[in-house]
Amino acid sequence: MDLAKALDERFSCRGFLDKPVSLDQVRALVVQAQKVPSWGNTQPWRLYAVGGAKAEAVRENLVTAMQAGRQQVPDITMPASFEGELMDRYRDLGRALFKLLDIKREDHNKRAEHYAKNFNAFGAPCLLFITVPRGQTSYVVLDAGAFVSALCLAATDQGLATCVLAALARYPDEVRKVVPIPNEEAILIGVALGYPDPEAPANRFRSERLDLERVLTSFDL
Repeated sequence: MDLAKALDERFSCRGFLDKPVSLDQVRALVVQAQKVPSWGNTQPWRLYAVGGAKAEAVRENLVTAMQAGRQQVPDITMPASFEGELMDRYRDLGRALFKLLDIKREDHNKRAEHYAKNFNAFGAPCLLFITVPRGQTSYVVLDAGAFVSALCLAATDQGLATCVLAALARYPDEVRKVVPIPNEEAILIGVALGYPDPEAPANRFRSERLDLERVLTSFDL
């Protein structure tokens, strides 16, 4: 698969098959993703791959913490909200997805159920946790973001699917109960990895992108 095809076919998977991902598969994805640039070749990211019973335990811990209403204390501060056009697009995404899933605005139970699925990583058999060193410049987050994007594209190329999930990083203490991630490393984000379920309604959803004119400004070209 070429890059253009991988970019076109990558999507946020919200339904996975009960089919395991092997360590060899994960290793191959990381080898590819490591080729992205980083500031001064610092390569600040680290990746922890979790499968099997441990992945189930992490998912259960996260869902339990969310449903109990526990305070979220992520290692890296997450946005409490957005403003202006960013908030408009954020809300439009939720409305469009819920419309496809036939979740009504007033159906609080179904909304809560969908929210919990985020913390359950939509049943993904493999969880990837990306960390960066604490106390460093914010550019390490930029570099790690490039790594995550490359990881998702590499997964698409191999017939796998991903979903980048802040929910997996909202309760880092619950993750560390199962996965021994050092405290000097901050859990930046989690990625659900597995084989997409073609029967999952949510997997038909595709988010929109801005028109080129809204994104690109050129000079002397």
